[in-house]
Parts: sequence; C-alpha cells; structure tokens
Amino acid sequence: ILMHGQIKDASYFRQVQGNAEKILQKSMDALEDMVYKSCLIKREVVQNDPREQGERALLNFGHTLGHAIEKLSNFQFYHGECVALGMVGAAYLSMKQGKLKWEAFEELKLGLERFQLPVTLTEFLHTPKEILQATKLDKKMESGKIKFILLDSPGKAYITRDLSDEMILEGIEYLLFNR
Repeated sequence: ILMHGQIKDASYFRQVQGNAEKILQKSMDALEDMVYKSCLIKREVVQNDPREQGERALLNFGHTLGHAIEKLSNFQFYHGECVALGMVGAAYLSMKQGKLKWEAFEELKLGLERFQLPVTLTEFLHTPKEILQATKLDKKMESGKIKFILLDSPGKAYITRDLSDEMILEGIEYLLFNR
C-alpha cells in the first residue's frame, strides 16, 4: 500500500501517513478507504499494461532488493518487510542518481517506520556482494541487466536498466551500514 503511493500518488502516501493511528488501531473506515484507494492505483497500472510490457513493472518498486533479501534470509522476514527494505534501497539509489530529494527520501523512511517496517537491515549474515548476486537471479533481469524501479519524486516512478553493480552495491550498503 505504501509502495503504491510512492510509485503513483504522493498525496495518497501522505493520506495513509495522516491516518496511521486509525489504520494501526484497525479502524474499519480507515482500512476500507486505504485498501480501496490502493486497489484503484493497482487497477489503473494493470489496465494500462495488462501484459507487463512497461508501466506494470512499476509495481515491482522495492522488490528487486526485497526478493534478494527474502531469499537470502531463507524467508525469515515477511515479504512486506523485505519490500520495505528494497524501497529504501531503491529510494536511496534514486537520490544518488540526482532524482529524489533528501527530504522525500526521509519522508519515505519515516512513513515505513510509522508502520513498524524496517528501513535498515540489522544482523544480516550476508555481504552486500551476496545480496547483489541474489538480485541477478531474480526474474527482473533483462539481457544481463537488472531492471530497477526508481523514483523521480514521490508518486513518480520509472524503470531503469542502467545501474552498475557498484551503484547497486552502494544502495545495499546503505541498508546494511547506515543505522
């Protein structure tokens, strides 16, 4: 749900943040509204690209690193926790690419933390290079390049295949070492 706001609708991300207390208290009105709006975003993306030829890949924001972490942890983390970590790594890379502003990066991290999602990977037994290698085993590989979803700004995601191993390692190292 938080991912949907980051890739397509920054105001929705902020609305979810504004309703965090009600959502965490499981207010049915807040939950129904949140799920409904998230479904609208996903529906729009899927209808625009039913065969995943372009825009639909945006729904993989956070999943490239997330799946690698999930697999290397032997599925000890919840999928949503791994995707949250992947979102932070991808947002960090977006910032390093000169796209995402620092304030937006911090807003994303605070938004994840508000819902008790991790933003750093503590006590992980694998090296950044092992995580990088695991990303290369994911279905998002195309012609030997890792397909990454990054952010121009909150609510505006894009697809890139232009990240070098060194750049990706920098994002992974941020998750492991910047506590």
